[in-house]
Amino acid sequence: MMRIALLVHDYDRRVGHGRYVVELAERFSREHEVHVFAHRFADAPNARIRAHHVPALRATAMTTILTFPLGSWWRLREAFDIVHGQGLCAFALDVATAHICQWAWLAALRERDGHLSARHRLFRELIGRWERALYHSSRTGWIIAVSEKVRAELARYYARRERVVVIRPGVDLERFHPERRRQRRAVVRRALGYAERDFLLLYVGDLQKGAASALRALALVPEARLLVISRSPSDRYRALARHLGVSGRARFLPLTDCIEDYYAASDALLFPTVYDAHGMVIWEAMACGLPVITTRAAGAAEVIAHLEHGVLVEDARDVHALARYVRWLQEDAELREAIGHRAREHIQAFSWDRVAHETLRVYERARREA
Repeated sequence: MMRIALLVHDYDRRVGHGRYVVELAERFSREHEVHVFAHRFADAPNARIRAHHVPALRATAMTTILTFPLGSWWRLREAFDIVHGQGLCAFALDVATAHICQWAWLAALRERDGHLSARHRLFRELIGRWERALYHSSRTGWIIAVSEKVRAELARYYARRERVVVIRPGVDLERFHPERRRQRRAVVRRALGYAERDFLLLYVGDLQKGAASALRALALVPEARLLVISRSPSDRYRALARHLGVSGRARFLPLTDCIEDYYAASDALLFPTVYDAHGMVIWEAMACGLPVITTRAAGAAEVIAHLEHGVLVEDARDVHALARYVRWLQEDAELREAIGHRAREHIQAFSWDRVAHETLRVYERARREA
């Protein structure tokens, strides 16, 4: 039995890093002693998991990243066999999961927009350099990259090549299931005010990644509607919707505990991301049997066959290609069902049980080298 410390800002199923830790902690706790160190516990850990509150200043993403490691250092006074952090959660780790490469993400924003905002430049200098330092082999023994894309980015931007393994995230195959679409589609649509004949697109996640492209593609498909669900500030994108003349067909909603109901109500996921280390929402939509339109900039695209398991666009800025594929799915219900069915079949190989098993193998290797 191992004593395992898992570090994460938020123990919360609704957000990527949090869901990752919730799923692993619950599985590890069946055979190991598991401690979770987090600032916020939105989900109550089971009785076998020991929860530890980590103080941090949560005014902005930057203050969270800068102050959480101080709090975790103060709380991590016990000895553990493995300390596993999600990105920038500590000053040194046995194992880190790289859910993003900050410099690669900011490079993608700069290429798309032609510049970086002052906030992003500061983020690059402070957080990017810290990430590079943490991922040096002298500070972090092993790194779990969530995609081949991230592994390549760690090598390119941070010169980290040794002891890096790829373990793709899992998906809850029971929660995200095609049966929910059959059970909940009509009910959720009525509650939202959509008719069955309405062709409904769904965008979920950080609005910076691709909401603007989704709205511009929507403007080229007059019959479609778009539901946007995110915890990001939306004023800029609401203004863009008004400017494009689609505010009556685009609706913005906050993050929800029942995101699976919105997959059930939708006809396709439209997620034209400029950068995504993996793309958990892509996994979830596929598990629900929902056809996905995304880009090759998502790590998940590495295991999606174009037009078999989903639709892949080369450039998130190519709104005409996005609109063409939206119309293509809109006009052919049988094709939507076929792609969604193949997506569900394909995604079943990516369970959280597999992730837990492969992660424990990394722990064992880290312990042997300690």
